[in-house]
Amino acid sequence: MIELVPLHGGQLRQISERFNIPLSQLIDFSANINPDGPPPAVLSNLRTNLENISILTAYPDLEQAGLKRSIADYAGVHPKNIVVANGFIPLLESALRTLRVKRCLLPVPAFVEYRRSLARAGVEIEPHILTSDSNFRYDVHALVHGGHDAVLLANPQNPSGVLTTRNILFQLVSECADRNITVLLDEAFIDYAPLDSLTRDVERFANLIVFRSVTKFHGIPGLRVAYAVANEAIARSLNEHLPPWPITTLASCAVIAALADHPFAERTKLHNDGRKARLNGDLDALGIHTYPSAANFLLLRLPDGTSVERLWKHMIAEHHIVLRDCSNYETLPSRYLRTAIRTAEENNKLVGAVAQSLQFC
Repeated sequence: MIELVPLHGGQLRQISERFNIPLSQLIDFSANINPDGPPPAVLSNLRTNLENISILTAYPDLEQAGLKRSIADYAGVHPKNIVVANGFIPLLESALRTLRVKRCLLPVPAFVEYRRSLARAGVEIEPHILTSDSNFRYDVHALVHGGHDAVLLANPQNPSGVLTTRNILFQLVSECADRNITVLLDEAFIDYAPLDSLTRDVERFANLIVFRSVTKFHGIPGLRVAYAVANEAIARSLNEHLPPWPITTLASCAVIAALADHPFAERTKLHNDGRKARLNGDLDALGIHTYPSAANFLLLRLPDGTSVERLWKHMIAEHHIVLRDCSNYETLPSRYLRTAIRTAEENNKLVGAVAQSLQFC
């Protein structure tokens, strides 16, 4: 692992202090956030609400009724299926407590907080290794057989961005239901491929809980809002295992404004597809292999003989560009970095910087 690398992407303060580079001069390709920022209505909504003193002096709605209605409309479910919290981790840990999960199958490499959350909950972890030869794709047969009572996976997969089609996941959940296995499905980046979401199937499958993020796609991670979708009975239990008032009033109002801007969502998908295709082609021309990502990031396998550590450091020190070091992704070999998809101009800067840095690494 590269020395003193932050556990997560987007931790620019640590990078700034280590390399003695002003924070404002760093270009962050390590966090997968919409580079165009939030919908305009979010900022105008926040400004308006800050003029209303009651927003700050009154407690938030304990039931978060307005926020849940907005999310339900966006996701195509009933508000009673929605559970909200200030991030994915509280929702996952609530699910683990509610369902009393004993042993969980964990396909790896995966988001590092999966293992940490399972360990905190005292859940026995059964790793299942995904391989680069198969593009990190899930094998339904392998995921449903074993002594586990739950499986935790992501679609699109993280860190590869590879998408599993809705039909395959539907088959997986169905076969898991026959074996009393709960499927904990992280759809943090499914907004880029919404037709493959299983969100609308939660009432059909009592063994399915889907987790989704609002803030990545809509460019507002500082507001910390995520939600889970489950059948009504499970959703009620999840809420009982969460602390009260998980979302501030300002964050709730901003998210409602963001989700109402449907043209923004369509533009975001269109921009991301075009920028990703261009960046993918440019990196391929440099001899860097990428995987078929459906999200707003690319997993990069560097050419043989390239030092990942030297490249990562050189990109920061010489070009002020921060890539995501992937050394803390379990079972992932040391030849990998990950890059977010940013604006066309920033992506061009990235390609030029990588081309120069490869000569020294």
